[in-house]
Amino acid sequence: MDAEQALGGWLTPEQYAAAVAPEDEVLALAGAGSGKSRTLAGRVAHKIANGASPESVVAFTFTEKAGEQIKTRVAQALTVCGVDPLLVGGMYIGTIHAWCRRVLGDMDARYRQFDVLDEMQFRVYLISRYPKLNINPLRDAHPTAKGNRRGYFETLKELSRAWHMMNDELLDPAQVAAEDPALGEALERLRDHMEQDNFIDFSLMQRLVVEALEVKEPGAVQALAPLRHVLVDEYQDVNVVQERLIGLMHQNSETLFVVGDDDQAIYGWRGADVTNILEFNRRYPKAAVHKLLTNFRSTSAIVEAAGDFAAQELGPARLPKQLHAAANHDPREFAVLNFPMRALEAEFVAERIDELLGTAYTESDGTVRGLTPADFAILMRSTGQPESDGTKRHTAYIQALGLRSIPYDLNAGGQLFDRAQPAAVRSAFELLRDAMPDRTQVEDLFNSELKKAFPQAVLSRVIRVFADWGRRIHAPIAPGLPRQRLFPQQLLHDLLEALDVANSGFDDGVMADLGTFSRILQDIETVYLSIDGKSRFSELLNFLQNVAGDGYETDSQMMARPDAVTVSTVHKAKGLEFPVVFVVDVENGRFPGRRRGYDGWIPETLIQQAIDNGSYQTGPHDQARLFYTAITRAERFLYVTGSALLPGGKRLTKVSTYAVRLNHPEIRRDLLDPTAPPRVVPPAEAQRRRGDESVLPTTYSQIHTFMRCPHAYKLSVVNGFSPPIPELFGFGRAVHAAVGKLHQEYKDKAPTSGEARAIAENMFHLKHVAPSSDPVDRPGAYERAKQKSSDIVSSYVDKYGTDFELKRQVELPFEIPVAGAVISGAIDLLLSVDDSDKIHDAKVIDFKTMAGGPEPTNNPDLNWEDLSLQVQLYGRGAEQVHGMNARTGAVHLLKDGQRVQVPVDADAVEAAVANVEWAVSRITGGDFPQRGSRTKCGACDFTQICSKKLESFKTQEEPPDLHLPDGTGGKRFLKVSAFSNTGPNK
Repeated sequence: MDAEQALGGWLTPEQYAAAVAPEDEVLALAGAGSGKSRTLAGRVAHKIANGASPESVVAFTFTEKAGEQIKTRVAQALTVCGVDPLLVGGMYIGTIHAWCRRVLGDMDARYRQFDVLDEMQFRVYLISRYPKLNINPLRDAHPTAKGNRRGYFETLKELSRAWHMMNDELLDPAQVAAEDPALGEALERLRDHMEQDNFIDFSLMQRLVVEALEVKEPGAVQALAPLRHVLVDEYQDVNVVQERLIGLMHQNSETLFVVGDDDQAIYGWRGADVTNILEFNRRYPKAAVHKLLTNFRSTSAIVEAAGDFAAQELGPARLPKQLHAAANHDPREFAVLNFPMRALEAEFVAERIDELLGTAYTESDGTVRGLTPADFAILMRSTGQPESDGTKRHTAYIQALGLRSIPYDLNAGGQLFDRAQPAAVRSAFELLRDAMPDRTQVEDLFNSELKKAFPQAVLSRVIRVFADWGRRIHAPIAPGLPRQRLFPQQLLHDLLEALDVANSGFDDGVMADLGTFSRILQDIETVYLSIDGKSRFSELLNFLQNVAGDGYETDSQMMARPDAVTVSTVHKAKGLEFPVVFVVDVENGRFPGRRRGYDGWIPETLIQQAIDNGSYQTGPHDQARLFYTAITRAERFLYVTGSALLPGGKRLTKVSTYAVRLNHPEIRRDLLDPTAPPRVVPPAEAQRRRGDESVLPTTYSQIHTFMRCPHAYKLSVVNGFSPPIPELFGFGRAVHAAVGKLHQEYKDKAPTSGEARAIAENMFHLKHVAPSSDPVDRPGAYERAKQKSSDIVSSYVDKYGTDFELKRQVELPFEIPVAGAVISGAIDLLLSVDDSDKIHDAKVIDFKTMAGGPEPTNNPDLNWEDLSLQVQLYGRGAEQVHGMNARTGAVHLLKDGQRVQVPVDADAVEAAVANVEWAVSRITGGDFPQRGSRTKCGACDFTQICSKKLESFKTQEEPPDLHLPDGTGGKRFLKVSAFSNTGPNK
């Protein structure tokens, strides 16, 4: 069977027609549940099977998780077509901003040492540089609607919003300044300071790549050289700068394939432009439009009612389409109900979930299982906003679930400090704000909060932590006294040790809450130059009190959804599906809510086109699309509910027009009538979870953490704990970036020692050590580190100058499919080329800012299991992904200039891959035993929150020995540290 036939059997006729469409531009209009990811994967596989190189494919996804899922689908599609699935590693499949970061690094290695700020980190950056950025005048320049001076944190939020909007709309600060001088000047200062401080954010990196492509910057043009095929998932959510980037890329590509659904365009409020998909065939008149109209998720009643709702609410504001269900499985039920009051509505939801738990559910493949809590979702437009009685909108529902002991997962954002353990830790931090606390204050906090949240807490140990940190935080500051640097992450670890978290037996939910607190502190430590006293510690506390509680989500730390009822906003449920869905809080004024017009700081005249297109506001069409998205999450059971009297309300609310609009013969509105036919209750069946499609961790660094100690992996990856940031954090990255820059600048001959030093010194940057005010006469830690970096880079050039002679050092990304996962990383390759620039040899060289010592292969400070495994995987990536046979592999220890050869023969690489597949299988099985040893636990980042035991794996299966260098050109064999370095004597 040829690839065309095989692909035709893997896809439906609709999907296949889109996947193999010959036109240069194709829009796959994919309705809810119609298999858009499968279609996109089929398109990629079809191109590869017909001769396209993997490097010619760039596929953009909306989220990292979606990217990982599509990589897996593409590997499956390649296998179906008879093509090696390893070729997925040569493609780019992922988010737009991650691709832009890669391009920036290829343009200039300097960008490789820039830290990327997400939304919360960006807010921390504004706080940390508030005086330097001169933000304060904006509080008067942009008063509140009542004419009052704007609040501190509200100002930061609006400035952040203006910054992102400026970049997303490709505006210049000068344009803003012409309309609003104070704002334009603030944005200009912000851009300059981020450049100086080596920070970048998602919006800026996209903008910089667009600007580079528009002026045909050589590095950017080179990045597009292999490009032939551009694919874009969730095209309805693309904004202005992203659409410009896609257009520029397509100028250099042969084909453009976009897939999306205008009916699910729910991100207009943050700048997405639905007209991109609505007017696609106007921009590309020769484009083919393929409609995927078969819904494989929901029943006919849900599909038809949802389609009719969208047609009636959106009319000509949508692309016409009428979906149909692939099948109409039983059991099923669709009800629209209105209750006298919220408590009764919540009681019904919990009661119905209780009734359906453990009842038979037939999957599409015919298997029968009993429903578990993870099969249910309670969705609402907004969860965090308070009711009139002060409770939050989700409160009634989770209380009703709690009364029936039904587990739930509150995937709503902004709830972290509603939970006992993170709230108690925040209170402990807060006690250190003003002064050293006395014993009575500590005992009061211990008895009122800490002991209740942490039953194993020991008062004497807690007192020691407060005494130590109170002294340090409130140390006197005076001329001549050295300023200390405080590490809030270390305070957290000290506190959790005193609270005996290691022996508390907390479940993953509580540990993930504490891990989220740890991540907040990591964001602060990453951005601040230092926390060095009472004032800056107070800024940290202010962030915890006023910003962090609304900005961090515990669920983002979890690999897999827990077996619990999902309670979520509709936005957070996008892309998910559930056998049973309750869309609740559906009343007029709630769903649909009130219209919200544009209220940002960027002058409206500068973004008039975006506003005309419906961006940066919430109107009737946006809310209709959100409701459509909500109801199409349901597979078989859908309940749309609302209440006449809301908590604390004094007036009755009107029935939602959306609830009235839903129309289908199967919809029941009599479910509460005792004389009506009974509810559908399927027969009992043993509860069994559906196979989870959660994406496993895929980076090499995560895998090797598991191989050292699975429990350390769980604490860091699953629960989200972060280690303290060392003072010279970023030194190794600065050296590595300088080496990369040398190879970008000197491609045919070695630089001189002086030229190497000049680049190293120009590139050098440490975020957490300040330069000396008198670097010549009184050099400090920064100057000493800078000199060391210069010495290392100069020594490399002197000793390995032949690396530059008709050779080229490049950093290539790779992704290797293994059983159950796709492992990604970046390869340092040294390519030998001839006079015609043809590659005839490739060597994997892993540059490490380490020292080997007299006998590097016997140096106990160098973990050769990790180092060798990494090089061997890189060798596989070079050969299988990029078609470059890496005949040798080495670890280059930059600090003392030693290059140690690592075995990369077929047996060594096969053993490395087998170890990774073993690790993935254990992670999939939730197998995270503590594998402690004296040396390992002593050096572990999480030693204070771990009981440091030696526990067994769930199975007796062990991975094969790794092939390590023996220092004489031969091999020695050793198992990964989880086996070879365990017990009290190691």
